[in-house]
Amino acid sequence: MPSSPYVDVDSDADTRIRQQEVVADLGQRALEADDLDGLLREATAAVAETLGTEYASVLEVVPGDDALLRHGVGWPNELVGTATVSTDPDSQSGYALRRDRPVIVDDLRAEERFSRADRLADHDVVSSVSAGIGTVEEPWGVLSVHATETEAFTDSDAAFVRSVATVLASAIENARTERRFEAIFEDPNILVGLLEPDGTVLDINGTAMEYIDADLEDVTGEPFWETPWWGEGDGAHSDVREWTNRAANGEYVEFETDLTRPNGEQYTLNGVFRPVTNDDGDVVSIIVSDRDVTERKERERHLRDAKEQLEAATEAGAVGTWEWSIPEDRMTAGASFAKTFGLDPDDARNGVPLEQFIEAIHEDDRDRVEREIEEAVETRGEYEAEYRVWNADDELRWVVARGHVEADEDGDPKTFPGALTDITERKRAELEAEKQRKQLETLFQVLPVGAVVADADGSLLKANDTARELWGGDVFDAESVEEYDKFEAVWADSGEPVGPEDWTMYQVLQGEEVSEPNIYEISTFDGEQRIIMEHGMPVRNERGEVSRAVVTLTDITERRASQRKLEETVEKLEASNERLEQFAYAASHDLQEPLRMITSYLQLLERRYGDAFDEDGQEFLDFAVDGAERMSDMIDALLEYSRVETRGDPLEPVDLETALGDVIDDLQLHIEETDARISTGTLPVVEGDASQLRQVFQNLLENALTYHGDDPPRVHVDAERCEAPRASERSGNAAENGGEEWVVSVADEGIGIDPADQDRVFTVFDRLHSQEEYEGTGIGLALCQRIVERHGGEITVDSEPGDGTTFSFTLPAAE
Repeated sequence: MPSSPYVDVDSDADTRIRQQEVVADLGQRALEADDLDGLLREATAAVAETLGTEYASVLEVVPGDDALLRHGVGWPNELVGTATVSTDPDSQSGYALRRDRPVIVDDLRAEERFSRADRLADHDVVSSVSAGIGTVEEPWGVLSVHATETEAFTDSDAAFVRSVATVLASAIENARTERRFEAIFEDPNILVGLLEPDGTVLDINGTAMEYIDADLEDVTGEPFWETPWWGEGDGAHSDVREWTNRAANGEYVEFETDLTRPNGEQYTLNGVFRPVTNDDGDVVSIIVSDRDVTERKERERHLRDAKEQLEAATEAGAVGTWEWSIPEDRMTAGASFAKTFGLDPDDARNGVPLEQFIEAIHEDDRDRVEREIEEAVETRGEYEAEYRVWNADDELRWVVARGHVEADEDGDPKTFPGALTDITERKRAELEAEKQRKQLETLFQVLPVGAVVADADGSLLKANDTARELWGGDVFDAESVEEYDKFEAVWADSGEPVGPEDWTMYQVLQGEEVSEPNIYEISTFDGEQRIIMEHGMPVRNERGEVSRAVVTLTDITERRASQRKLEETVEKLEASNERLEQFAYAASHDLQEPLRMITSYLQLLERRYGDAFDEDGQEFLDFAVDGAERMSDMIDALLEYSRVETRGDPLEPVDLETALGDVIDDLQLHIEETDARISTGTLPVVEGDASQLRQVFQNLLENALTYHGDDPPRVHVDAERCEAPRASERSGNAAENGGEEWVVSVADEGIGIDPADQDRVFTVFDRLHSQEEYEGTGIGLALCQRIVERHGGEITVDSEPGDGTTFSFTLPAAE
């Protein structure tokens, strides 16, 4: 290799001459060839051969801080076009890209300016010279040669590599320019022609050729003004010739002309004659480029028509227009504008000072509007202002004014035209919407329950104070559903962990309406354990897509604790009732046995020794038998009373007319004996226990047949429908959630009940009359009350002594 310091002067001169020849040859190839890849390939081969190196390469900068091995000598074929190297500042290629002179490396193993590339090391490269292709500001790539001997390159070699890199940079820039020119020349939206300075056509693009009935060879070599684009006869020919001559003299000529296609269609071209000069400033060619602006011209015509229509509309009162002559301070306006400002239309048409218009503006807006007008005048810019103004009818109207300041040739403000639109209704709607928004925002914050709002992607947008207090801080900053896992909770009923997709918010974001609440036990961020109940509702946009999700949170910790206590109490009560029923059964069984024995022996005494008893003895004996039988009846009634809740049948639809009919049939003998008359209205179907409801009717009818006074019994049974109260409005076992129910009444014309005694009638064994007056156990009405309460209703009495009695009880309507 030519690296020895003992190379003679003649050999060194020959090397430089050879290098100059290579640079000249490559320079000529760059001017003549349009094959950039071929030029790059030849350049690497020529550099490697001239310098006698094993390796040479052209690296092209590609996106990603890398350079691609575009062409090379000595490298495996599979690397060319695929391998990349880093262009970081600490790499050899990156270092060369950032220098405006070649980089010589005598020994890569001792290099400290940058790190040694593994690929160079693998190929035993120890010496190299590199030069950037292009400028430091806009580098294209790097030209490098590598040798396996140390100090293989001289400054002359580096200059040679730099010269070749400069030739390549020029060829690359020419290729870019050519591509840009071709892109412009072949633009389907632009008509382009290339002319000699004397106007002879060199080339015309395809877009322009579509406008005439001729081929490219028909117009090439012809004077441009005589080509078919300009029509027959004189037409635009003289203008085109003039434009060409002016461009040939170095002038940039703009033009616009109306032309006709061969089919008679009219069109308009707008473009330029652009001179192209060489380094000496001589015009070497002319480029003609223009566009078909027919559609634009048509739009402009429509705009002019629209402007005329708008001006007519303004005078009809749709909007108002003005023009302020700034130097004279004369404001002229149409009738609609004048009326809006409470001015005489004739005065406004002739022109009045701006101050007269300003005075009509609401005093709270006036200073601001004046400042905005002054700013528009100072900046010669656009103007837009929204304000309130008192009109001719002394009404306050909202308006928006838009305009712009026009200046003269010296840049001084001259006129200020504009238009005014009445936006009162829109503004009122906006203010009302803003008022409602503030009200909703206030309501959101003062809600007694927590509220959280999320965006469609699950990002939590806002939460009210109640929600923050409930969770123990301002913790609603999750930006997606995946971040919900920071909220620790378990399902209150099962104790299973709650995952991000188990939360009510996630369900609502999927479009669900969570009306049946989710109940969680949460670990708050301030260390508390709470039980919360959540409902949720999606908010949809006009396309029906979920755009927001709203979830409410209610702290039911105390309620659940109370509920648990209540459940425990109910369990204890049920156990107590069960024991009570067992006791009642055992007591009745044990009491009935001696009663039967007493009754049996009393009856045996009566049969065997009845003749031995005198009148008093017989009476005593009868009293004893009667007392034993009544005691037995009372025990049976008490047992029946204790079993109302536990031994009743399931509630199902019951036809009360059928139930009452059965009872009347059973009491038929008693009815006939008392000459009673029982009338009924229309009775409904209810949810109930048929057997127990017959018992209620039987007890109430027997009372009516018993306590009838001197006249025969008259009884009327009827029903009416009504709304059931909620549980909080009624004692006992009222319907949990309200609903429809029936009020059934049994009215008689009997002896009546004193108001002071009416509460006693439902007490077990509390009788208002002696056994001698009226027979009975004193438990019938208490039994009725317990049956009605089991059905979720209540029973009441309305009575006056001597005016009869009405018993009313409520039953749930059948679904």
